[in-house]
This record gives sequence, structure tokens and C-alpha cells, in this order.
Amino acid sequence: MARGGIGRGPVRQNWRWESARKWWRTLNMRASQADVGPYRVHWVETGAGEETVVLIHGLSGSSRWWQRNVPALAERYRVVVPDLIGFGRSRCPGPLPAMPAVADLFTRWMDVAQMGRVHLVGHSMGGHLSVHVAARHPERIRRLVLVDAAGLPRPLTVSALVRFVYELAPPKQWGDPAFLPVIWGDALTAGPLVVAQGLRNVLRDDVRPLLATIRAPTLVLWGSGDAIVPLEHARIFRETIPGARLALIPGAFHNPMVDRPEEFNRMVNLFLAGEPVGE
Repeated sequence: MARGGIGRGPVRQNWRWESARKWWRTLNMRASQADVGPYRVHWVETGAGEETVVLIHGLSGSSRWWQRNVPALAERYRVVVPDLIGFGRSRCPGPLPAMPAVADLFTRWMDVAQMGRVHLVGHSMGGHLSVHVAARHPERIRRLVLVDAAGLPRPLTVSALVRFVYELAPPKQWGDPAFLPVIWGDALTAGPLVVAQGLRNVLRDDVRPLLATIRAPTLVLWGSGDAIVPLEHARIFRETIPGARLALIPGAFHNPMVDRPEEFNRMVNLFLAGEPVGE
């Protein structure tokens, strides 16, 4: 049963989410939560367009990661921004399910939130999930935007992991320093166990067999400086998904919607309107 408002029921409340309310109110966003099976899903939304855009955050994130993008999209669309189960204000009573199960749960939540076909924009782990949704439930997706998406395997050798940690070390790899408190705050809210489970699920899953089955028009959108998910992965998405296009955002890192919001919003709006973006 869906419920409007914030802070009802056994949902974690802390100073981070009191702060989050401010941007929801500023953007005139409505907050709701609903029980989908054993899980409680929280989301915010705004806009009143005939078409719906759903924004899905990445690992250890929350709906707050899209606050620089919602106004530009809400001018034309209904914009819905969920917290994935285990993150933000959405609860997961046990271990995080594997990606295919989360994709099925996601479509059940779409029904609860009264959404038909949607434009799906997924970042990092949210892009990984979006691939599963688009492949398993193609009738639900109008257009698909994969933003620095996870889902392709990386070597797990010691040397590869050392290089990965080295690449992550400079704070600039996480983009705009002003956004770091949101990144850290959301990671603390989720907790190390949930983050570790999410990372495990990402690393264990390989979406390559699904890519050729995707039928939705797809834009692969990438920060040119991303050292967390390499650019070669973007090219694989573009080459394997039928008709997909690739666009890079110069000067952006792993979170281009945060680092270069004006350019990100411009490209996404053009693509959702059916205009050619990227190549």
C-alpha cells in the first residue's frame, strides 16, 4: 500500500534525511513510500508531464544524487526518483537480492507507483539494474539512458585491484568536491554491510548476454574522466545494444549528472525528445 509523506512506519530517520527534505521541498517534490512484498520502497516525484522519467541512483547512493537534474527534466516530464532497497530510505529486511530479482521487484514497484511505460535513466549500479529491467521487461521501457553503467566484468587479479584502488585515490575521481558530503552521508546511511552486498552482486553479474536483446532506443552517456568504470565498457555497451549511441561529457568523472549537470540535462532532454545525441 502506497503512503504519502515522510517518516511514517519503521523507516530510518537521521539528520541526513532531515537535510534531504529541504531539497525535496525546494523542488516541490512529493514523497511516498510503499510496501512491495517484504520490502519498503521510498521515492520522490514531481512534474506532471504525460510521459514519466525514472532516475535510478548507483551503489551507496540515494534519490539525492539527482537533485541537480530534476528541475530540468520536470519541465516536460513526470520525474520519479526512488531509493533502491537497502539504500536511502528504502528498507531491505535481509540480504540484498541478486540483480534479476531486483529488476522484477522494480517493475512491481512501478505498478504500485502507477507507471506504465517509462524513460529509464540509470547511473552506475542503477545502470546495471536498468539493463536487466530493459531486457526482462521491454514493454515497460520507452527510452534507456545508461550513465557510467556497471554490469560488465572486470579482472579480479591482485594487480587489477591495486590499480583500481590507485585510480580511486584522488578525490577528484569522485567529481565535484561540494557533493562529497552527500556521497559519504548516503554510504553511512546504507552501512558497510549493504554496500558490500551491493558490490558483490554487481561484481558477480555479467549483463553482456542481455545487451543484444534490448529493444529500447539507448543512449550510453559517460564522464570522459571516469576511472571507476572505464570508457572501454561504454564502447561495449554502444557496440552490443542494437542502435545504441555513445556521448561523452568532457570534464566529468563517474558522476556526470553532478559534475556537469547543464550538459547532462541538455543531452538527456534531447535524447528523450527523439533527437540524435552522440554517435
